[in-house]
Amino acid sequence: MKTGVYVFLAFLLAGPSAWANDARRYFTAEYRLYVSGLLIGKANVRLAISPDDYLLSAHIRPAGIGRVAGQSHVVSTTRGTLRDGNLVPQRLDLSWTSEDTIKSSYMEYIDGAPHKFVSGYAQPEEFRSKNPIAIETVGVGSVDPFLGLLSPLNGRPLRAACDGTKRIFDGRRLATLRAQDVVFVPPFKHDFPQNRPAVRCSILWQPIAGYSEASLERAAEFPPVRAHFGQISNIGFAAPLDMRGKSRYGRVTINAIHYFAETITPFLPFDISEITAP
Repeated sequence: MKTGVYVFLAFLLAGPSAWANDARRYFTAEYRLYVSGLLIGKANVRLAISPDDYLLSAHIRPAGIGRVAGQSHVVSTTRGTLRDGNLVPQRLDLSWTSEDTIKSSYMEYIDGAPHKFVSGYAQPEEFRSKNPIAIETVGVGSVDPFLGLLSPLNGRPLRAACDGTKRIFDGRRLATLRAQDVVFVPPFKHDFPQNRPAVRCSILWQPIAGYSEASLERAAEFPPVRAHFGQISNIGFAAPLDMRGKSRYGRVTINAIHYFAETITPFLPFDISEITAP
């Protein structure tokens, strides 16, 4: 259950660039994950962004009754450049704890297209796809599941966060997320942790390739996720305020408790070896 829920959060929901310090801005956020109303996990997010570069780092850990199931931590860090206001990934690093050991995966990009994926996770036979996808065929325009948190606005109104389709590729599996049914929500009609307008929409997940037969069969039964998005300061990006959906474990809810507050204190990406040090 623990691994499946963290993958769901990853779906919903992560070398340093030579940035000019006076152009870089720093934001922090915290999300909480509930299953059937019970707290099972927390995710802290760090975003560093300049006009030319970005870094998004997330640390997911068990909380509440999730600590009963185990003490696994997950750290995702994705970095890249900005081109015409769009995210152009360069590298994804993913690490996690498993039975008192740290395992890791990474994905490298060339000109925004996935190029190399190395994983420390060996898929069990029942989870392997009979329709694998070659990484060189993915091409430009995909983002990893954690980077999928951010929606470029490119000077458009906030409702653009719920406009269009994203291609999500995690190194083995390719899917699309299609937003639809957008509704504007004024600040006096919500109680999210920012006093600014929001937009609400539903997001449909559609697997393309690399998924097991069981995942493909469940896709038709997987209902759209309902989400609210808010704007992150004035940097031209939006991110989820909350997400609500269903999984095989029950009703899943992700709420932003602390929403991308800007800080003047520089930070580094999360380091799982430091987090799990005794």
